[in-house]
Amino acid sequence: TRARDDLLATVSHDLRNPIGTIYTSAALLLDLPLDEEQRQRQVQIIKRTAERMNRLIQDLLDASRMEAGHFSVEPHPVTVRSLIDDAHEMLAPIADADGISLTEQVDEPGTHVMADAERVQRVLSNLVGNALKFTPRGGEIHIHVERDGDMCRFSIRDQGPGIPPENLQRVFDRYWQANRTGGAGAGLGLAIAKGIVEAHGGRIWAESEPGKGATFRFTLPLAQVPETTGS
Repeated sequence: TRARDDLLATVSHDLRNPIGTIYTSAALLLDLPLDEEQRQRQVQIIKRTAERMNRLIQDLLDASRMEAGHFSVEPHPVTVRSLIDDAHEMLAPIADADGISLTEQVDEPGTHVMADAERVQRVLSNLVGNALKFTPRGGEIHIHVERDGDMCRFSIRDQGPGIPPENLQRVFDRYWQANRTGGAGAGLGLAIAKGIVEAHGGRIWAESEPGKGATFRFTLPLAQVPETTGS
């Protein structure tokens, strides 16, 4: 009960700040004679902020479904290249706005995995979003995709301060991140990612040394389809 009360307080804080940002940008658009470049900048701020709010709301809905036992995924064969391309299109502008480079290495782009593409995008979004919180401006977040037996392994490496060994297992606990980051986030993103990956039959874990960044990895099952198909 106390964890949920803390969560409600954190969510209220997380929604109040972006609402203030949207209000300020909208007021500038209405009240000041902005040139086209300035106007576009304010519109982009509103768009990015609304997307951030939507991700928080989706995390809350998914957490509720998982707790009620109603959460499910609908996996289909998809290529890892398509998953990474979609993630880059969505996440690169956010990283650019923070002055951070988002790079990828896909060892076998034609590899198929069994994935609910929309849900896997949530995993990538939450992991990269987490990395953005801790990677300093001018740093890099790197995504690497490779085969791992009968699975495919996705790795997201940041250049943040790292995670103490005693906390590596706790980072996926629901609500815990809010305390770790002093209220910076509802503490649901990594827990949601864990639930989605495990619903696919994969696993997710973190590796880190303090002062040397952190790497979050997850696996998805390979799809049993031909690597190339005819017309």
